[in-house]
Amino acid sequence: MTTRTLGIIAGGGQLPVIAARGARRQGFRVVVSAIAETRSTFPKKGAARLEFVSLGRPGQTLSFFREEGVTDVVFAGKVDKSLNFANLDFDDVAMAMIARLPGRADMNIAAVLIDELTSRGFHVRAQTDFLAELVAPAGRIAGPEDGAPEREKRIGLEVASALAAHDVGQTVVLRDGAVIALEAFEHTDATIKRAARLAGGDLVVVKMARPRQDLRFDVPAVGPQTVKLLSAAGAKALYVEAGKTLLIDRRKLEKLANTAGLMIEGVERPASVE
Repeated sequence: MTTRTLGIIAGGGQLPVIAARGARRQGFRVVVSAIAETRSTFPKKGAARLEFVSLGRPGQTLSFFREEGVTDVVFAGKVDKSLNFANLDFDDVAMAMIARLPGRADMNIAAVLIDELTSRGFHVRAQTDFLAELVAPAGRIAGPEDGAPEREKRIGLEVASALAAHDVGQTVVLRDGAVIALEAFEHTDATIKRAARLAGGDLVVVKMARPRQDLRFDVPAVGPQTVKLLSAAGAKALYVEAGKTLLIDRRKLEKLANTAGLMIEGVERPASVE
């Protein structure tokens, strides 16, 4: 039986490492193209081969994957949205991709990247194919039994779902049923910090995936750092979409939530906004 090779395009954080571990369990040989600008800390021993490649040089990654006999590709890890693209040195492949971009929205960039890889014979896989151990289940995950009042929870779910549907952001923060902050270009953690400055204490945070979330490129995630921020802000509940949210370092996340008295629950998307 021929061993298949998985190429991981790795951003920052631990997700690329966990994805590599999950792939090896499935019998894949793993090689990694780590995005240099993310300061990836992927360990050399974690892959059969590791290269650091600038985000502006996708042609280098394609050549690397071809040399290594890559059959399947997965994106994993964080790429900071504040990255200054103007400072990147773009190769010919990147310039051709930029010319096809209909806009700068995350999903537009993702679609062009995936199309480029697919057109060259690579099978781009969903992140959850290799990160299944991290996917949030439905129901209470950590913390006390009681979260937000049902009305406040419903408002948060409906607003967050509508926000995600317009590809604006995925997170909404409420207090006493009033919307305090909505995520736009910033990440979830920045939205929580802004809400804490505006109305700290008794915050309720809801994070939902886009209705057509492309799990090949972008899966919503929360981790210990988010829980620490919520605890510092005096939040009482965090709701995430079950089956479409990754729980990073789940054991530590649950311990922190239990200590802080923060209820975390996996929820389904409201039928009214599907």
